[in-house]
Amino acid sequence: MERNTIVEYGPAAAVEFAVERITTTAGHMLRGGSGASCWGYNQSNIVRYGAELYALSWRDDLSLRVYRRLGPGEWAESSPLPPVPQNGNVLVDGAGQVHVVSGANASWHAVFDAQLRGYKMREYVAADSRFGAAMGMDGRIFAAGGLERMAWYVLNPEQDYRPLASGAVPHERQRGYNFTVLHDRAAHVFCSDDYFVRGEQYPNDWFKRPNPETGQVERVETPRGIYPVIKSYYYYCADVLASSPDWRMQVISDVTDTFTPADGARGTTEQQDLLIDDQGQVHIIYFENRQRVTTVWAAMGQDHANSRLYHAMGPPGGPFAHRYLGSYNSGRLCQSPDGQMHFLLTKGRRGAAEELHYAVGEPWGRISKPVPLAMPGRFWHVFVSTRRAGGTPTSFIDCYWTGAYENKSNEVWYGRLSPAVGG
Repeated sequence: MERNTIVEYGPAAAVEFAVERITTTAGHMLRGGSGASCWGYNQSNIVRYGAELYALSWRDDLSLRVYRRLGPGEWAESSPLPPVPQNGNVLVDGAGQVHVVSGANASWHAVFDAQLRGYKMREYVAADSRFGAAMGMDGRIFAAGGLERMAWYVLNPEQDYRPLASGAVPHERQRGYNFTVLHDRAAHVFCSDDYFVRGEQYPNDWFKRPNPETGQVERVETPRGIYPVIKSYYYYCADVLASSPDWRMQVISDVTDTFTPADGARGTTEQQDLLIDDQGQVHIIYFENRQRVTTVWAAMGQDHANSRLYHAMGPPGGPFAHRYLGSYNSGRLCQSPDGQMHFLLTKGRRGAAEELHYAVGEPWGRISKPVPLAMPGRFWHVFVSTRRAGGTPTSFIDCYWTGAYENKSNEVWYGRLSPAVGG
């Protein structure tokens, strides 16, 4: 595939970026968890319904809370959801109800009213780990996860959100961190490799956690091995409600040629976003860094100046054209009601990013020159309110992030990005 065409830059856009803190009680406190409150970059952590805005935080890596914005700097917290082994997805339906899909393997589904006055729990079906979930225009919910297979289901709002359809697509090797979209009856999934290769020739790693019995922080050694994230994959099913759903898969990015298993040296790639625009075209954001390193996670040893972020676009199922956006290693994409595409572009180490840039442009081929946004400090993944989560399209962008991993990741932030007055 031809991917060396560079997107054309136009004049920079003038924007305003208002930032406020939501809470300081995210997963940084490590009470039995890993501290990864922002783990799950493929999931939905913020969503808007009209004037209502909701955010989801994985508190202490144990239980989830939904936050509702009452006004500038003022957020109300829901009652706690059950303890979970991984983050979840916050969605909203056409009636303004708030949905959280979470639990082990996306095994539970909680529904709140618009004021978050308690919730009703449903546990009818499960998918698999590293899952994503999306809200369809008709209120149906689509969830899909890895690892050994892509297990998926569709929930029916007309039958108390019982499964309308479900299934599984086997993987050759483990894959996960699924972005999901349900567009009418068509389902889209974007994921990447997620497997571990053990070997004494490979390095190991260390992490800190509190001892569950003493509470004292201890340093734990991991097994020797590497995570070769060397391909990303796009799945498409034109009619996920058919009696025999026909799933098609294609590789979007591939750095296999950089990998030598003998010493573990390899580059890396990763999926970053998935969007269906108002014309039904599919947009994909992904990055590659082809610098060969031998660290457990390639990104831990790479120079991030070598990262290349790409935007791919095409009809459902492909084929896709690809454009190079610049030396970034993460990106988010959303579309405003006027049809313009908005790009949030990240520079710096994964989990402790240094810069967030913004650009806007046509759906394809030309964007404004990216401009830096003033952030309160280093940050983890950035999330935005999206249509795939049921979000209301607006002329501004609702953003969410936490502080950097193991460094103020307890802080959860909201940012509103809007065109500058008179700009």
